Amino acid sequence: MARGKTLGALLDGLRAACRISLNAAHNVQHREAQIKALQLKQEWFWGDFAWPHLRVDRFLDAQAGLRYYDMPDDLDIDRISHVEVRFGGAFVPVRWGIDAVHYASFDSDLDQRSDPIQRCKIVEDEQLEVWPIAATDFNADTLEGRMKVVGIRKLNPLVNEEADKADLDDQLLILSCAADYLAATGAKDAQLKLDQANRLYSKLRGRLMPRRKFTIGVGSRANDTRPQRIPIAVYNKTS
Repeated sequence: MARGKTLGALLDGLRAACRISLNAAHNVQHREAQIKALQLKQEWFWGDFAWPHLRVDRFLDAQAGLRYYDMPDDLDIDRISHVEVRFGGAFVPVRWGIDAVHYASFDSDLDQRSDPIQRCKIVEDEQLEVWPIAATDFNADTLEGRMKVVGIRKLNPLVNEEADKADLDDQLLILSCAADYLAATGAKDAQLKLDQANRLYSKLRGRLMPRRKFTIGVGSRANDTRPQRIPIAVYNKTS
């Protein structure tokens, strides 16, 4: 079991599990279907679980007067876990949701600005709207105004047999694809392959899911280091 296996290795494993010829020349007419099956299966498992090894930090630098930010190309906008902004020498939470109550305090349509950025939401064209609009640019010396976007990255391409590598476990993909193929051909061991794939998936998830730690007699906020109040520097636009 391993991640990072090439597409060529996955195809060999799939053909062996399905008991079909390993000779690529014998599989020319089925090659595209086999690759598509592996792609779709990896996409399904990717979407079904927040794989820790695919969690990434991406950074956006605040720009004074900029309301909408383009997201990094490799970050899936639907799988962002949280956003933070560097302010006062530390990263502080940027909370989700902007509504009329917030615009009443700082109206983005009127270009009213303030530091730090406190809230955000996803808008059209997969952009990130921030509120309030930043009053000052990102400072490269202190890193003040740098936003950290944490989430699950998109899958790498799985098209080239020699160059492209799977982001998920090779046996998980092979066994689950083989179970589908064998079931379609009426093979008696289709259920066996499916059971193996399900057991492996459960094992992988169990290893990767964090275990909660409980401390008796300690309140739920005892280990909460998030700032509860954020000072606001008000910017009055004069032009």
